Amino acid sequence: MSNRFNNKKLIYLLAGLIAILIITILIKIPRENATLKSRIVDFDTSAVNKIIIYPKTGKAGSFELERSNNKWVVKQGNIISATQEGAVQNIFGEVLNLKPQSLAAVSKSQWKEFELTDSLATRITFFDRKGKTLSDLMVGKMSYKQQDNPYAGYNGNNVQVTSFVRLYNEKKVYAVEGFISFTFNTKFDDWRDKTFIRSDKKDITKITFTYPADSSYTMSKNGNVWQIAGQTADSARVAGYLNSLGLLNGQNIKDNYQPVLLPVYQMLVEGNNLLNILVKCYKNGGNDEYIVNSNLNRDIYFSTKKKDIPERLFKSAGYFLNKDKVVKK
Repeated sequence: MSNRFNNKKLIYLLAGLIAILIITILIKIPRENATLKSRIVDFDTSAVNKIIIYPKTGKAGSFELERSNNKWVVKQGNIISATQEGAVQNIFGEVLNLKPQSLAAVSKSQWKEFELTDSLATRITFFDRKGKTLSDLMVGKMSYKQQDNPYAGYNGNNVQVTSFVRLYNEKKVYAVEGFISFTFNTKFDDWRDKTFIRSDKKDITKITFTYPADSSYTMSKNGNVWQIAGQTADSARVAGYLNSLGLLNGQNIKDNYQPVLLPVYQMLVEGNNLLNILVKCYKNGGNDEYIVNSNLNRDIYFSTKKKDIPERLFKSAGYFLNKDKVVKK
């Protein structure tokens, strides 16, 4: 009888412990989940007047994005430039859509582990017109986790990417999905408008090439046929060339460059419903560096090698007439 009684007591005790565990789980987990923010950052985008980005160690200094005459410009030191199209809207989209997956840490002592100290993190601060801080976000490291499901993970692949962030004045570290570090840990030049040429080929009717000596010429559209001095140009080569004028960005900005000589090459693109596009190309010293500029972004000069933009744009008449390839210097 004694053993049977003891066994009953043990069964009741075990059942009680299980009940306590179940109740704890049911109460504690929802409570912990409830402490997670639905959004890490929340503000009215129309109130934002300035954004300062401090890239992590190794990048070349902080820079500002600021509203100026209802347009956004990016500034670093005494250099002020238009921003890339949609750049600020992309920033708003990234930060306002940050939703915490989990709470990764609650202590300042753990910041270094997630690269969220002042020296390791990228910092993005948003201000209103009066200079009041609307939000101050720190972006740390990323981690990668292989998924068992080949259709799971970020962007539909089998790797889950997690970034770690915190608010500047808070200790908590949040895990969020995605590559947010790649968006903000960038250089000043990465945010600048690098537009060089934009056009719709169907609108172009005339291109005038101005070259040294007597190699200049004009190629114009007569009906559906392109001609040079009365000769019919190769339609495939013209079509390929016009495609190259659709969207062309510069890469390496040459700040503080001032031309001292006339351009070695020049071209003027004209057409219907088209702002005339004037492109100038300068030789910079005795090396293989050329400087190009267009009136679509007149304050920006781009450094390039001859085999890149110059040879891509400045074709000889013989190229279109199937006689030779490029302008001979």
